[in-house]
Amino acid sequence: MRGLRQAPPPPRFTRRRALAVGAAAGLGSLLRRPVPGWALGRRASLGSFGMDVPGTAFAGGRVTGVLRAPRRFDLFGARGAGLAGAGLEARVRPVGGPWSPWVPLGAGHAPDEGRSLGTTDPVWAGGADELQLRASKPLGGVRLVFVTVPAPSRAAAAGAQARAAGARTAQATTGAPSVITRDEWGAAAVPPRATPSYGTVAMAFVHHTVTANDYAPQDSASIVLGIAKYHRDTNGWNDIGYNFLVDKYGQVFEGREGGVDLAVVGAQAQGWNSQSTGIATLGTFEAVAFPAPGMTALARLIAWKLAVHGVPTQGTVALVSGGGSQNRWRKGATVSFYRIAGHRDGCLTTCPGGALYGQIGDLRTRAAALAGTIAVQPRLTILAASGTVDYGSDVALTGRFAQADGSGLGGARVDVQKLGASGTFSTIARTTTASDGSWSARLPWRRPGTLRAQTLTPATGARVRSVQVTVAIAAELSAAADATRVLVGRRAVLRGRAVPAGSVTVVAERQDAAGHWRRVAAARGAVSSGAYRVPVRLASAGLHRLTVRAGSGSTARSAAPVYVRAVRDPASLNTSASGATPQAAAGQAAPGTPAAAPPGTGSTGGMAAG
Repeated sequence: MRGLRQAPPPPRFTRRRALAVGAAAGLGSLLRRPVPGWALGRRASLGSFGMDVPGTAFAGGRVTGVLRAPRRFDLFGARGAGLAGAGLEARVRPVGGPWSPWVPLGAGHAPDEGRSLGTTDPVWAGGADELQLRASKPLGGVRLVFVTVPAPSRAAAAGAQARAAGARTAQATTGAPSVITRDEWGAAAVPPRATPSYGTVAMAFVHHTVTANDYAPQDSASIVLGIAKYHRDTNGWNDIGYNFLVDKYGQVFEGREGGVDLAVVGAQAQGWNSQSTGIATLGTFEAVAFPAPGMTALARLIAWKLAVHGVPTQGTVALVSGGGSQNRWRKGATVSFYRIAGHRDGCLTTCPGGALYGQIGDLRTRAAALAGTIAVQPRLTILAASGTVDYGSDVALTGRFAQADGSGLGGARVDVQKLGASGTFSTIARTTTASDGSWSARLPWRRPGTLRAQTLTPATGARVRSVQVTVAIAAELSAAADATRVLVGRRAVLRGRAVPAGSVTVVAERQDAAGHWRRVAAARGAVSSGAYRVPVRLASAGLHRLTVRAGSGSTARSAAPVYVRAVRDPASLNTSASGATPQAAAGQAAPGTPAAAPPGTGSTGGMAAG
């Protein structure tokens, strides 16, 4: 392909290489006796904490002494300036236990856009108390971020054992892979920051997670949960970065929210996320090959995922780089990739490890053999133009009804359904697909909710449903007074908009002689069609600060305060004032009373969203 940059092919996984990998694996087992995470007394709740390691802790600027964490941890990563190119590595152990092998604290997974925080990829420790760091160059210091993950219950452990035992058989006998859902691995504990974004799937990137290889099958869900917690809270991403994760037992986990059969944009390969799907293998596969059950599941998953999107498993595809500091190619460069590639082909990283990278040729062969056996079912998609709309505005929906061969089906009726309070879906709109299978609808949106689309296949009458999408309403809370001055004993009237809210509360505070604000009254009012009108009685003369509040807990917010003066002399009333009034309109500037920002509406603090 003239003018294209060609990503290098992975080395062949030969018998000689397999023997070398086996020898390295044996050495690794001597370095560390397997200690499954469930046996190490992990915490009963999901949480995170940090610890600063100054540059002086690195003896000779290279290796630290033994570092004792504030408490036991299951997963950790590092954050700080100068980590790029520092070759930072770590090893861990429980107190009195053996050391793990040294593992790299690498980077390379990232969203296409957003400012990097200088964080490393997380490393699974599985219940450790101590660690040690070493670097290839002096560091000015790093901050370690630790995550604790709940240990699986007996029932969950038994279920994981059974699932792992049957995973190889299930993956080999069914067309679509068996996927452990987000609900099953505990994603509700780390809800996404934003609704998912969608792109295209032209290829698949293979990753490894740089975690311990000696985990038990019941530990896999905890590892996925810990990675999700780190990606969202430490990296500041919207959700876990990978689209799927596969363990060595053949268990497949749903990754980023948005639908396993849809082109969800992840944060797994910077500059390529909107054009690919990213699948991470649980473990470190630099010197150790990915085990056979995992390879079988990985091949099945990739064959199915690419088939769903009408993409072959073999051959190459030309993609345009989105750029980024972790991308191997400048923005705008056209690069030719194999349809199944390693993360290192697109980004500056050693991921997915040398051994697994050498297995990718075999993975392509396996996936190609499986692709022809996968029966792709008719698919109905739904996509909201925005995950958040203004109250009363239209939500624009689009989608497509595709037959098993990928061709669109026209003339099919599509029911748009909304989830009600009772937990059931009801049809709120109907439309018909165009000749290419596409459909669209616009609905006035006055209450947040979850939507799906439903249709019937013409040949069999079988019901086909889309994944669910959630559309929120942009929060709006405004306040204005009918007048800037009222007579003592009369009511000041505040009005404005409150969306979404069923009611608002107006809190009245009076300024005393020392300039302090004292609460003197409160009034509650209903919100109708997004608007409210609340009178509140001002019993004493003086300057009053009136604040409108809506919601409670994490959804609580306040409008900028309005200032009204209660006066005794009718002649001093300001009869011309209307609308929202600043402090000066109340007769004087009130000291120390800046307009308060609504609580809970802060920014991500410079985090990279994605």
